[in-house]
Amino acid sequence: MSDLEPPPLRTRKPRGQGASRRGEILAAASRLFLEEGVVHATMRRIAAEVGVSPTALYVYFPDKSAILQAIAEATFETLLLALEASQQAQSDPIARFRAGLCAYVAFGRAHPDSYRLTFLQRPPEKRDCDEIAAADHSFAILQRGVEGLIAAGLFRPVDPVCAAEAIWACLHGVTTLLIDQAAHIDSDHDALVAQVIGTVIAGHLRSEDSN
Repeated sequence: MSDLEPPPLRTRKPRGQGASRRGEILAAASRLFLEEGVVHATMRRIAAEVGVSPTALYVYFPDKSAILQAIAEATFETLLLALEASQQAQSDPIARFRAGLCAYVAFGRAHPDSYRLTFLQRPPEKRDCDEIAAADHSFAILQRGVEGLIAAGLFRPVDPVCAAEAIWACLHGVTTLLIDQAAHIDSDHDALVAQVIGTVIAGHLRSEDSN
């Protein structure tokens, strides 16, 4: 079951409760995608899990790609809220930037199923997030943070897009390790996150600020 959706119910919904039914479908699909894999979880299986006919399911989603897209949209919307909140608590620019990086990893650890389905288990051809506004806005927070630190003379003058993508690669890596390979990590998980984020920031600081 997705950690961003309510648990599925199998009672038929009266008219006007389509949003609730949609949530049940996303929850059931998320669970089947994680348990059986996206390829093997058919629309018929999802319909049976929810307790509706395949025809009724198609009223809400035309195919699995549309379901995956909806899961990704919900994931990015929740992530965006967490990132935006992280930017409100700190006035120091480095501390604010660090808070955003920490918020990203914390989100993945708090919502591992949604993170897996959005970033790890969607087929490669379905991972284009250009049509998800919250995905663009989430990355924009990171890129603007890099640009601001460069403009302030705190970060080295590098390509901000490349720097932001390199930082995201580090965040995604440690997040993925913690949600799928935690048993193989001997160090304290929080300490590992702090080490990765500290290394990322130190690697971009101007030389006079890195001591």
